[in-house]
Amino acid sequence: MADNSIFKLTLGKQPWLVIVLTLLALVFGMGLGAALGNLVVQSLGVDIGQIMNSEEAIALDLLERQGIRWFNLVAHVFSFTFAAVLVAWLAKGDRNWTAFLQLDRFTTAQLVGLSVLLLVATLPLIQFSNWLNANLPLPEWMISMEDSQNWLVGEVLRMESFKEFLVALTVAAVAPAIGEELLFRGLLQPQLQKLVNNPHWGIWLSAILFSAIHLQFVGFFPRMLLGALLGYLLWWSGSLWLPILIHFLFNGVQILGAYFNPEAMKVAVDATEIEMPPIWLVALSLLAVGYLVKRFHEKRIPEAINQQGDGAA
Repeated sequence: MADNSIFKLTLGKQPWLVIVLTLLALVFGMGLGAALGNLVVQSLGVDIGQIMNSEEAIALDLLERQGIRWFNLVAHVFSFTFAAVLVAWLAKGDRNWTAFLQLDRFTTAQLVGLSVLLLVATLPLIQFSNWLNANLPLPEWMISMEDSQNWLVGEVLRMESFKEFLVALTVAAVAPAIGEELLFRGLLQPQLQKLVNNPHWGIWLSAILFSAIHLQFVGFFPRMLLGALLGYLLWWSGSLWLPILIHFLFNGVQILGAYFNPEAMKVAVDATEIEMPPIWLVALSLLAVGYLVKRFHEKRIPEAINQQGDGAA
């Protein structure tokens, strides 16, 4: 027992070790999640391999759509949530693993309100970065991979009943909000901040990893911006619950939109249909974001910053 405690205390003080262990746990979780997800889908009578390897964007029936959703849910939970909690338990030292992941404190209603405003203010910038990203001269293999993933995303978001909506909401909003925030913001971001001794570099490095892991190259920039926004919300508040909530709202509103307006969602997942937002709107977005960032900077929690490594403010 004593040796185990010494190991945990030592691991928690070595950021690079926690980062390496996190990446290893992520790879292990992906393999385990894919295997278990495949078993679940097979029990439903769905051939996940045949769907994934389809060379044509075919319309899936209800059972196949639900099979894809359940596979993604199981794979996601083990890839991110399981991996994050496992590493946090190993690296927590003399703290509780929830404190290690900054889940031990809740945030205030005022910070939640400011966070929602900041998310709304950032949306034109995200759309602008999406337009820039879509107009980059990407290699053909990246575009092909993106097209195949967009087809699957479109099928996951094709909902013909309220039951499908609930499953899709769980798969595409609840699970990512919890699992991805646990791993990228709860685990990787604080360790990267300590490793590079700079909070901003740590936030952006974590955001880059967050975007890269999705393997969706046309959407790399907007997802990176979202990751940075979520990272700053953690840095300012000291509570992982805040980025979890905002991540859920960001994804959940899109799921809700896909349920009530499926035709608009078909356009949204098609990279060729991305339009540049008006310049005046982008400029207004920059001004609003600048103001809200100033408000957040004034309200950030010093002890939370010290926990993550303050570096250069």
